[in-house]
Amino acid sequence: MAAIDMKIAYFSLEFPPRVFGGLGVYADSISKEMASLGHKISVFTMGDGELKRRQTRSGISVFRETPLPMRDGWEPFLSDRTLAWGEGVAFLSDLMSYNQLAAASLRDNGPFDLCVAHDWLGLPGGMAAKRSEGLPLIYHVHSLEVGRETAPNPQIVDLELRGGRLADGVITVSYAMREQLAGLGVPREKISVSHHGVDTGVFSLSAGKEKKLGELRERYDIGEEDEVILFVGRLEEVKGVIQLLEAMPKVLAEHPGAKLLVVGKGTLEGRARSMAESLGGSVKVVTDFLDLDSKIQHYALADLCVFPSLYEPFGIVGVEAAAMERPAVVGASGVSGLREIVDDPSSENPTGVHVNPSDPRDIAWGINLVLEDPERMREWGKNGRRKCLETFNWERAAKETLEIYERVISSRS
Repeated sequence: MAAIDMKIAYFSLEFPPRVFGGLGVYADSISKEMASLGHKISVFTMGDGELKRRQTRSGISVFRETPLPMRDGWEPFLSDRTLAWGEGVAFLSDLMSYNQLAAASLRDNGPFDLCVAHDWLGLPGGMAAKRSEGLPLIYHVHSLEVGRETAPNPQIVDLELRGGRLADGVITVSYAMREQLAGLGVPREKISVSHHGVDTGVFSLSAGKEKKLGELRERYDIGEEDEVILFVGRLEEVKGVIQLLEAMPKVLAEHPGAKLLVVGKGTLEGRARSMAESLGGSVKVVTDFLDLDSKIQHYALADLCVFPSLYEPFGIVGVEAAAMERPAVVGASGVSGLREIVDDPSSENPTGVHVNPSDPRDIAWGINLVLEDPERMREWGKNGRRKCLETFNWERAAKETLEIYERVISSRS
């Protein structure tokens, strides 16, 4: 086990209250668990000019750096390839400014034993800290550009691979991602896997409140006997939401009482709404922001969750649903951490079904298989929560990750 007084620096664009997805959930949860184990955690994240620049939160030191408006000065040096980002150039300018300020803040608030850069968004600062302070650097890969985008940005791909080569160690979130990284040329011996966890005290069926569930049923026109299918995720092509909507006619043919709730935001909102309208009242698209409690109530309302992602390095919604005792139908082709979370019917203790997310017919088959036996469906949900309690918990994730940190530090001695 790592030394009790280990001082760890995190570079993460997301950290509460600025949380946009799984990365923010991870950074928050792992920091708290590391601190509870006696380690000193400092998170260098992006500010917005309004949040406190320096803050101690749950025993964690938070340094928020508000980007400076540097675009005018460095835009003349940009290549045509970078300028093709269009409006994204402003984001790139802010991102690089944040990384520069964060690396300087790390230097002024050290020393540290280790620096961890979360995704490419924190890599420039992490690599700068390694160069300037000689710190061991871990690149924690939560996803990759070649999977996130249908037309990957070659500059981000270059940066991610540079990080994989320069870092002293690479941690990723699933064995599927490890294979992808190795296939792209990151030395396999550098890559370790540590699955995320879930707070089973927060995500628990007992957190479902009858009054709130009744309000949701009224809002969505869902009857007590209806079978509720829930999708939670970004409304983007990579999440498979279009294929899910295309699967619904075959689901409704066998289960006319099924109701699908699609919860999320993204570029496919308009298309998803249009497809939902063609399916009548059987599909609702919800683009409201869900706070934590609302999210939990939606899981409690559901009978089944469906996450047909075409690319999903881990899939934190998968463990959230399992902790809520909800079986899941998940995309299991290509790079799929969900395949490692959900155990299919051939397993000793099934928790859901694996499908080909590119095929709406296969998605429909998986949903119909789960819905055909309500008692089995509930048993699969209980299996999922049991797996979370045993495997997908933050204490295990933190201890496993600390062992990786310690190996990286020892290899540099």
